[in-house]
Amino acid sequence: MSHPLIGRRRLLKGSLGVGALAALGLTGCSNEGRGAIGSQAANDAVVLPDYVPYTGFVPDLKGENGVSDTALRYPENPAAVTTGPPGDGADVAVFALTNTPIPPAMDQNTFWQELNARLGFTLSVALVPSGDFTERFQTTVAGDQLPDLFTYFPSGVPGLPSLLRERAADLTDLLSGDAVRNYPFLANIPTESWRSAVYGGRIYGVPIARGPQSSPCLYRRDDVLDERGIDGGVGNWDDLRTIFGELTGGNTWALSNVPMQLIRQAHGIANTWELGAGGTLVSANEDERQLEALEQGRRLVADGLVHPDTTSSDNQQRQAWVVGGTTRFFEGTFAAWSTLANMPTAGDMRLGIVVPPAIEGGGAAPIWLGPPTHNLTGIGIDSTDRAAALLDVLNYLAAPFGSAEHKFKNYGLEGVHHTLVEGDPVLTDKGQRETQLGLKYVGEGPWVNYVPGKPDVARAQFDAQTAVVPTAIPNPAVNLFSETQSRKGSQIGSALDSAQTDILQGREPVSAWAEAVKRWKRDGGDQMRDELSRAYEQSGG
Repeated sequence: MSHPLIGRRRLLKGSLGVGALAALGLTGCSNEGRGAIGSQAANDAVVLPDYVPYTGFVPDLKGENGVSDTALRYPENPAAVTTGPPGDGADVAVFALTNTPIPPAMDQNTFWQELNARLGFTLSVALVPSGDFTERFQTTVAGDQLPDLFTYFPSGVPGLPSLLRERAADLTDLLSGDAVRNYPFLANIPTESWRSAVYGGRIYGVPIARGPQSSPCLYRRDDVLDERGIDGGVGNWDDLRTIFGELTGGNTWALSNVPMQLIRQAHGIANTWELGAGGTLVSANEDERQLEALEQGRRLVADGLVHPDTTSSDNQQRQAWVVGGTTRFFEGTFAAWSTLANMPTAGDMRLGIVVPPAIEGGGAAPIWLGPPTHNLTGIGIDSTDRAAALLDVLNYLAAPFGSAEHKFKNYGLEGVHHTLVEGDPVLTDKGQRETQLGLKYVGEGPWVNYVPGKPDVARAQFDAQTAVVPTAIPNPAVNLFSETQSRKGSQIGSALDSAQTDILQGREPVSAWAEAVKRWKRDGGDQMRDELSRAYEQSGG
């Protein structure tokens, strides 16, 4: 093996469908689908893997109070942290997601070939674009074709706990408590992310930890604002809206998408669910301030401040607009920052974030804290006898930032896939094409803020997160499970999403939201609330 609380008036972001969320400011990955057959108490009784932080990497900027560590430069001469090839020498098949273009096939991919040589076996990866992932995952399950390793999201999969019990290897004995110390880089994953891996009182996967990176933020082109002599540090919504107007004209628009997350945060609307009277969770869809927030979003569209093609475009296009200068603001998550900075057209672009200006009382409003886990990697039940070896492979892929293994996995071979710029591995065009095997969604250590060759960007990430993450509002149901949500959540959320789109685009009045929420509640929202409330009570609050 290779070793070394809030008031009742709030919003439910997680209920809305994925497709138009990005266009309308509600992107982000929900962790709400975690759960189990049986009680929440059974999940809570599981002894989670020990947390043993890796100490071989010292960040340039140490994150505190939930903020990610930051590296301004990649450590010099990174050393290997594993000994010998991982696994048992047998080939490994992977079903994984990707948010980037599909790379060249193995026989035409130098990086993939070198990866296999270092692993000592052939790693076959079937990549699925994230937008198609849920459908393809369900098709793969229905065909009984889950391979050795498979990625999955902790929400949006009908009957996920039963599915995992029947189709995935039980990893509890190999990972619970101090057993995880056999895999030191899996032990480096924070405890909070492991809660997402427990179903039916057993551990069924290895989490991809994101810390605060899935938290929403409204990006701002600070370089453009400086050129125009505009101070982006606004203290109220009216000032921000004035800036949107000043930056719109001709073939440019202020906004890539409607910043509904920022608007709702500014109104003090909660992060997905809130604790109501008597300990019952309340869907923030019912928050009366929803109407005010939607009206403000609708006005941005009506006044021409939002790119007119936002609802018919994908997130990559919206990102390209803000980097290319067609728009000046883009609402996404902290995880997008390095992607934006690394785009070929980024140049010397400087980004900042807009701190939500509180609608009532002035000052800043807290942001919503994103789920700590992006996705998980499970082991197919037919590979149960290889589970220990496959966990060793995941341990290798989760080698920490600053190690030789991490550097190769992310940046490939020097002179082929990257060039060194002041010691930083900057991907070449070949590297951009070949290294995108989705491995960061299969096995990965804790997130580190880092952008090769751009230390100022990494510092800006750290400063922005330090300003807003410590006071961010969590979702109280982030690690709870609702069977109804797993089976109906996407469908009823999509209907609510469509209602919001119609309102923002001016096809329906803002008052239509109330009826849409009634349908959402009737068609499963209230049942979700009841199931999550019971789970919350069982977990001890």
